[in-house]
Amino acid sequence: MILAGAADEIGWRRIPAAALTNIRGRAKQGKGGGVTILKIGNRSLTVAVDPLGAELASIKTADGAEWLWQGDPHFWTGRAPILFPVVGRSPDETVSIGGRKFPMGNHGFARQSTFGVVEAGPETLRLRIVDSAQTRTSYPFAFVLDIVFALDGGVLINRGEVRNPGDAPMPLSFGFHPAFAWPLPGGEGATHFVTLADGEEPPTRRLGAKLILGRDDEPSVFSRGRFAPEPKDFERDAIILADVRSRTATFGVDGGPEIVVGWERLTSLGLWMKPGAKYLCIEPWQGLPPLVGGSDALEERPGIVWLEPGATRSFTMTTTPRARAA
Repeated sequence: MILAGAADEIGWRRIPAAALTNIRGRAKQGKGGGVTILKIGNRSLTVAVDPLGAELASIKTADGAEWLWQGDPHFWTGRAPILFPVVGRSPDETVSIGGRKFPMGNHGFARQSTFGVVEAGPETLRLRIVDSAQTRTSYPFAFVLDIVFALDGGVLINRGEVRNPGDAPMPLSFGFHPAFAWPLPGGEGATHFVTLADGEEPPTRRLGAKLILGRDDEPSVFSRGRFAPEPKDFERDAIILADVRSRTATFGVDGGPEIVVGWERLTSLGLWMKPGAKYLCIEPWQGLPPLVGGSDALEERPGIVWLEPGATRSFTMTTTPRARAA
């Protein structure tokens, strides 16, 4: 039996602003309305998080520079959504699980869920959702999803922790989707590069009809580990590196500002922007959209993770903004 019940202790509910005002004494209306924006900070970084989706809202360095895209409804209002329990679109916005059909929106439902605060300190924040009657209409599993934000000097550590408290193995995907300012602060008018470690030139995959993953590799957009993105490169939507060996990607200007994105236990990388917008998403993923012409079964998606009963799986992304390249 796939269905598993769990307490609806935290889920798709609003957190009263009054309950959050002890977070460094800073309160601000969230994009979902009625929810306080949470902030952590130290001498190097100030980070803001919206409990709606446990979404990064701001990354500022000590000089006040903003490194995260601030959203524009003309292009995309997102900034850094959490992708769970799927990555990408599902055919006709449905998935099959155990032979049954369930509705599933783009990138799953975590991005539209209001997270509760489990732990909060000056430099650390832990947010949580668990399964509820509403989540089980799309994903019939018991789960606990924690999103952790922590500062270590000038490094932001962002970790997703998924636990299976149920009695059946649980298939899932997980991803980060941060959108960084393009140009970066201080990089106006300069060519920006994405650089992978060790000169890697991974094959490129593109999305086909209905933004489902194409089956065939294309030549790498990277040469000796470097790629200078241009808006025209994204006229076919995202650039997907389905199996990337590197565990860091540096976005920046030679001799100028850069932001280093690192990841652990995530095997794919997406690069995306909407032509005309001023951001570049660097997205570490575990799991991919379904293949063109393939099954709609969640269990058969490329890169799916199976989490056994009682087990926990963590996924980590680090972000390090630098005004000058190291």
